[in-house]
Amino acid sequence: MTKTHKRISKNIISIEGIGEKRFWIGIAAGVITAFSISFTINYFRELFRIFTVLSADLLILEKEELLFFNLFFALCAAVLGLSITLWVWMSNHQHTHRMDNLYKQLSRTNILLIFWSILMVITRFGSMILLVLFGHAGYDNQLNLYEEFWLLFLLIPLVIFAQSWFVIRLIYRTGKWIILSFIACLAVTFTLYLTTTIDQDKFNTIYELKFEQEFQYIEEEITKADIHYGIKFSPKTITTLKKWHTEKAMQQMDDIKSAFSQEQSISLDTIILQKILIRNFKENHKHYHRYYARESWYYAYPKDLLRQIYLAQNDQNKMNELCQVLKEQIDLINTDAINWEEYDQYNTTERRRSYSYRFIPDAIIWELEEVRDSLRLIEEYYDILPNIKKERIPTE
Repeated sequence: MTKTHKRISKNIISIEGIGEKRFWIGIAAGVITAFSISFTINYFRELFRIFTVLSADLLILEKEELLFFNLFFALCAAVLGLSITLWVWMSNHQHTHRMDNLYKQLSRTNILLIFWSILMVITRFGSMILLVLFGHAGYDNQLNLYEEFWLLFLLIPLVIFAQSWFVIRLIYRTGKWIILSFIACLAVTFTLYLTTTIDQDKFNTIYELKFEQEFQYIEEEITKADIHYGIKFSPKTITTLKKWHTEKAMQQMDDIKSAFSQEQSISLDTIILQKILIRNFKENHKHYHRYYARESWYYAYPKDLLRQIYLAQNDQNKMNELCQVLKEQIDLINTDAINWEEYDQYNTTERRRSYSYRFIPDAIIWELEEVRDSLRLIEEYYDILPNIKKERIPTE
């Protein structure tokens, strides 16, 4: 005896089956949800990005990378809005078959689970990455989400979209509704991108204005090196010079300092880079735990400079630049503290340099004084070196 299976056909999903009023309420709820999520994510993302400047360089993405993530968040907001739309649609109680009620409850539960899980992952992961990783001194794009995990960011909205329709297909024959909803999601995505995306160039410009004097000095020295010495610095080197807290920026400072300790004469471009670092009072944050120790000095030791001067006596250009480096070191030590009442009258570089004397080891000041005295026999260079202020020279 054989059993016969009765095939129960599913109804095609339709506005009549959903209910016209519920249909439009679902669309309105989905659109409002999409705009709310996109607006909130974009503004908090920019807020967290601004917070990175408290202890690191401002996170500035390349144009292609920024476009990719803006579209990703817009698409995520759109498909999450679709989830809410389907959740509202499945709240009707007009059931054709006995299992429809169970499947509708299952679909609503599944939709809410995916909705809140994905929203939690995006907000939690996004905020922690921005504040903990990107906002940490030393971060230098070691985790490149765009290049290494771009496929993951494409799959997330696709999974949300597919999961939202998955259980619903147990109740209804969807026909072209899936395709139409996909097209609607794309339309909403581009609308969200155009209306809720924040122009990051505004804060980028404010950030760059903060270091306008430093960047201008870098450009001037780069131009002078090209005109007077025929030295062309690579764009990578210039970019690293304009960073304050990245791993490459700190490594650049270490490499330049180590170069001066060599027994042979160093290159002119290294000397120019050292002069720029001192003038802008760029700090190497890897040595924060060594305050007041000789090793905590961020730049070339004065005695290393003196040795390089002796090695370069037949090279006028190197002699000039090395004495300029010595002069910059003395000027840095001689920098006075700023009176709080006059604080607003100084630029960012002057304010930062005004605190430098607090972190200069006594051994460096003594050493610099000895080196300056050693150059008395070379009058043309000795004369350009200012005296170290007596109150700066530590007593025995």
